[in-house]
Amino acid sequence: MEERYIEVLRGTPLFKGMEKEEAEKFLCSTGGIKKFSKDSYIFHAGDKTAVFGILLEGNALIERDELWGTRSIIAPLEKGQLFGEVYACTGEPLAVSVCTKSPCCALFLSPDLIIKDSPALTARLLRITAMKNLRLNEKIQVITPRTIRERVMAYLSAQVKKSGCRKVTTEFDRQQLADYLCVDRSALSAELGKMRREGMMEINGRDFILPEDCSCGL
Repeated sequence: MEERYIEVLRGTPLFKGMEKEEAEKFLCSTGGIKKFSKDSYIFHAGDKTAVFGILLEGNALIERDELWGTRSIIAPLEKGQLFGEVYACTGEPLAVSVCTKSPCCALFLSPDLIIKDSPALTARLLRITAMKNLRLNEKIQVITPRTIRERVMAYLSAQVKKSGCRKVTTEFDRQQLADYLCVDRSALSAELGKMRREGMMEINGRDFILPEDCSCGL
């Protein structure tokens, strides 16, 4: 068992502070550890799962493919984050897919193992699920405006309010940001160019810097 995976698990919100020996038992239980190559699917929409995952290594995206062929990014996944827990608990078919952005390693656990054996972990799992619902509500607020400009400013506003800093470094590339905002990539790039020329922001790769005199709902 790789030592680094034990430390990653002990650093997650679900298992934070757990003794090393106890964490190691979870690594050896239920679905175990699986590795995935870049641009592969960990979960497919429409499938059912009895286990949820914890990303031990790499980066992934929670995404949804629409019937008309477009893709919508629901949220990014980073090392230490959980995914699929709602579907593992309810038995409902997955409404989203989980796709890797880089080579990934994930641990799979049954929610029954946690619910039956540890009230403390059950309470943590509930809090994690509640926080995800808050983030989903945040995305709904971002994609509610009709225009691309309004969606961009709603997204940046949410990031600035969370960090307290007017420099926003997004985890998305341009295509992923367009997917997250549910807009066309070319149209997004054109609008960002207009906003930069109008002095609404500076843009350098994934960095967006908003001027101090920019209100824009911030």
